[in-house]
Amino acid sequence: MDAETMVEPIQDTRTTALRLAYRYEEATDSFHFLDLTRQLHEKATFLTDEYITAEVPRQIEPRGDYSAMEQPQTPLHFIFHSGFCCSTLLARALHQPGVATSLSEPTLLRDMVGFQNRTADQDTYRQVLNTSLSLLASPFEPGESVIAKPSCIVNGHAEDILKMRAASRAVFLYAPLRVFLNSIARKGITGRLWGRELFIGLQKANHMDLSFSEEQLFGQTDLQIAGLAWLIQNMRFAALIDQFGESRIQTIESEAFLADPARALQAVATLFELNLSAEQASAISESAIFKTHSKFGDDFDADSRREERMSAENAHADEIEKVAIWVETVAQTINAPMVMPAPLLS
Repeated sequence: MDAETMVEPIQDTRTTALRLAYRYEEATDSFHFLDLTRQLHEKATFLTDEYITAEVPRQIEPRGDYSAMEQPQTPLHFIFHSGFCCSTLLARALHQPGVATSLSEPTLLRDMVGFQNRTADQDTYRQVLNTSLSLLASPFEPGESVIAKPSCIVNGHAEDILKMRAASRAVFLYAPLRVFLNSIARKGITGRLWGRELFIGLQKANHMDLSFSEEQLFGQTDLQIAGLAWLIQNMRFAALIDQFGESRIQTIESEAFLADPARALQAVATLFELNLSAEQASAISESAIFKTHSKFGDDFDADSRREERMSAENAHADEIEKVAIWVETVAQTINAPMVMPAPLLS
């Protein structure tokens, strides 16, 4: 793109606040709302207690106040993801004034996972989930779509969400197996515990047949369990694509996203029917969003990502490769996909 055709990234000159449906409280059957300014939203990597201070104004209102709420006209779309795949970066890139409001890992959707796990009343769970989705479909400005990027644990509930919102579309963004395992290993015990917790949550929601007994699973290493969690997500979204069709769910590998972010952004915009031109997508891909760490805010580009990955490959290469070959063998045995169908970029 030459200087004459250069398009500047979309400028944010607005000051409106977002009334965010933040938590669901089971004990009182009520919702917590936060008045989230654009400044606070930009600072919060995730919409969780870790990143939103307790001083932010909060209102608590009974769910009954919203029992007759109709589905809003605002489009609500989803970025589901495998973890460690630049999903936060994608959500940030799509958060553009007049285009979309992105909600990165909203706590309310995690609350829905916990609520379903704890309650025996699944009808009430579905009612609460339905209201939660309606409340989340609230953008900063009229005319914007809302794009929710749930945490990975919500993947097991994607079917419920998509059934309730026939107009919603979704991208499943996933890291290649070795990249995923590299990220787990690089994060030490925190990453390994995360991999086990993800496996437990996904299996609780989906009950995938992996052809292992409980005793066999207990004997597997942290990276093996993380690899199985990665495989479960592939299996789940391949099944959802069969169920809902490619017109509603498409997939993209993280390396394809990073290799051509402008094309990827435009493809997501087309799927989600966002008002984002190819020129704007290109300008966003060349902006500071792609030159800073999506979680920590420091300088971080494609070269930095490669260097970070290489450090883990040097330290854990043997373990990563052995586990990757093992997961590939498991996938072949149970006919699970290693490369996802319905690619966003053909």
